Amino acid sequence: MVLHQNIILGFIGTYTKNKSKGIYRINFDITSGKIQKSNLTYEIENPTYLSIDKVRHIVYSTCKIGEKSGVSSFKYWQEQYKLYLINSNLSEEKPPCHVSISNIKQVLISSNYHENKMLVYNTLDGLILNSPALGKHSGYSINISRQEKPHIHCSMFTADEKYILSVDLGIDKMIIYTLEDNNLVKKDNLSYSFPPGTGPRHITYSKTKPFYYILSELTSEVFVFKYNSKSENPFINIQALSSLPKYYSGNKSGAAVRIHENNKFLYTSDRANNSLSLFFINQDNGKLKYIDTFSCNGDSPRDFQLDPTGNFLLCANENSDNISIFSINQTTGVLTFINSETIPTPTCIEFA
Repeated sequence: MVLHQNIILGFIGTYTKNKSKGIYRINFDITSGKIQKSNLTYEIENPTYLSIDKVRHIVYSTCKIGEKSGVSSFKYWQEQYKLYLINSNLSEEKPPCHVSISNIKQVLISSNYHENKMLVYNTLDGLILNSPALGKHSGYSINISRQEKPHIHCSMFTADEKYILSVDLGIDKMIIYTLEDNNLVKKDNLSYSFPPGTGPRHITYSKTKPFYYILSELTSEVFVFKYNSKSENPFINIQALSSLPKYYSGNKSGAAVRIHENNKFLYTSDRANNSLSLFFINQDNGKLKYIDTFSCNGDSPRDFQLDPTGNFLLCANENSDNISIFSINQTTGVLTFINSETIPTPTCIEFA
């Protein structure tokens, strides 16, 4: 959404554990790569992840209100510096860690790492309706401190909205569902098991080709899948590779994965290495080639986002209270640090 010439609107989700008070808004200059203005746009506890319906101008957020947690929705207008609450749907004790919205259906999905819940809500012009469908997982894996039980970290529709993919860090699985007459149907025979101790965290997919990419948190790997909606086994793993430099031997903590608008570059972030990595995407088979790793210019890059022009990458560094901004070389994908903006405990970036 264009505010004025060269200015676009963005929203920042945060943890409200230090100085943050909720959701922040930024005006981003797509010419200079600078944040021209930032402000608290709605005060709410732990809006750690956001998803935006750009057609209806709705921001969906994780949240905690009083003793209950869940999801909230807000209306936004480009020329107004605050969000307007539509409603909240609260049924959990601890806040979910991820939300996503369908492109076709008005369906919101939340993933709760702590409570082993995937909740699928119908919405109506931003109103989050009651009685969501519930998905739960079972099992554990080999990392005793992190995989003692299911930990659902990210759930989203496939591009064609035939399936819902739910990645579970605790049990090393991608569980596949269909949504049929508002009921979740778990397709155990279609689900994928990662190597023990992997800890799958986040998903992204190509906008033009049938390829999906899942980043693991515990081993910092990218898993590449070829998707065929008509196949009895719709997801075939075709590659797995490290998201860190070849000779890196330190701790690992994969965080976010995104694809450039040109579908040629894929980026990941790692909180243990405080870095961003670049990969080339093979246009024929979807496989990745590691290119380079860059400092995130902050501490704990929990999330990052590419601006709609594809010229800039903005990185949310949770522990250093800053958004670091990089220019993107359109030929090579290489990142060049430009500047940094103070935002308290940023955890998610979305452009409207």
